[in-house]
Amino acid sequence: MTQKEFDLALFMFRNIGRVVSRGHMLEMVWATSSKLNTRTVDTHMSRLRSKLAIDEQPLWRLSSIYRHGYRLERLEMQEQD
Repeated sequence: MTQKEFDLALFMFRNIGRVVSRGHMLEMVWATSSKLNTRTVDTHMSRLRSKLAIDEQPLWRLSSIYRHGYRLERLEMQEQD
């Protein structure tokens, strides 16, 4: 994991349950203007999903919120019958 991926993961875990805009991520993680290309965020989020295997774990969901950004959610454990 690169330093930037680690910084992005830390940022998302500090904002669990909140929708975070791509622009805000650029400002907070990359320390740059939100007017820059937000595809950078999408690319890093895709790599982060893969490296942390978030979509394969039943306790976490990393959702892309159309036209807004991303949200990391902790899911409740389902009771087993």
